Amino acid sequence: MTTTTTAPMPQLAGATHRRIRVGDLSMHVAEAGRGRPVLLLHGSPQHWFEWRRVVPELAGDHRLHMPDLRGAGWSESPRHGFDVDSQLHDVLGLLDALGGEPPVLVTHDYSAFLGWRIAFDHPDRIAGLVALGSPHPWTRPTGAMLTQLWRVWFQPVLATPGVGAWSARTGKQRIVRYMLDWQRETFDEAEQEAFLAVWRDPEKARGLSAIYRRLILPGMAAMSRGAWDGRHLALPTRIVLAGEDPVLTEATLGPWRGTAADLRISTAEGSGHYIANDRPDAVADAVRELTRLID
Repeated sequence: MTTTTTAPMPQLAGATHRRIRVGDLSMHVAEAGRGRPVLLLHGSPQHWFEWRRVVPELAGDHRLHMPDLRGAGWSESPRHGFDVDSQLHDVLGLLDALGGEPPVLVTHDYSAFLGWRIAFDHPDRIAGLVALGSPHPWTRPTGAMLTQLWRVWFQPVLATPGVGAWSARTGKQRIVRYMLDWQRETFDEAEQEAFLAVWRDPEKARGLSAIYRRLILPGMAAMSRGAWDGRHLALPTRIVLAGEDPVLTEATLGPWRGTAADLRISTAEGSGHYIANDRPDAVADAVRELTRLID
């Protein structure tokens, strides 16, 4: 079974919406602005609406493409394809469909695993990378990180077949509410509802569980084993960390085990995990810095 959600689409001034067929997937893409292209990939448990506060910052001179990844938002949620290779294929197919000059790629949360794959293995497809709330690709777990593992107790729960989908969609959706309030209370009631509503659909909830089981937990394990060790990062890249993140800080990321042509790390003070919500200006500044380099 393949399904899209019946949840009401959030409204955003200046945004248009279309569907793009990418292989076996009908992908929903929200778009705004005009100018140099930027592709923004959301994290969990969000969808394209994650970028609502970034749009006014960049739409004056950038063309923003904001897709819902497989299983999320208003894209289809098929029974398969939630692993990193399949979702990478989705994003590369979307780039083919969009055409034009390579965009700056912005990632957050689990889409960082897709961003690093594209940056290392398909650097010709994008002009630069902005990774929000992501460790650098050569990071290993540190003692400080391990002491904070209890904060992500929801990840193995969501990854468990049956249990994960049930917990995401039923009752008061406490597990998803916890994720949205992670590190700080960021969203008002209407904003929370825009994200919660999608996961009440049984097939969408099943897809969310599969994302954790097939992509997020394996991606974290691969990074801890040194998947990118010895690799050179040729693209200009900016990592923006959250100032209120107790785990990922510029001081705790550890040594580089590879090389980079132009990788810089900054911290968005006053921001929790959802940097695009708390500090959209910091996201826009990172994108503009890269576009100035490219131009």
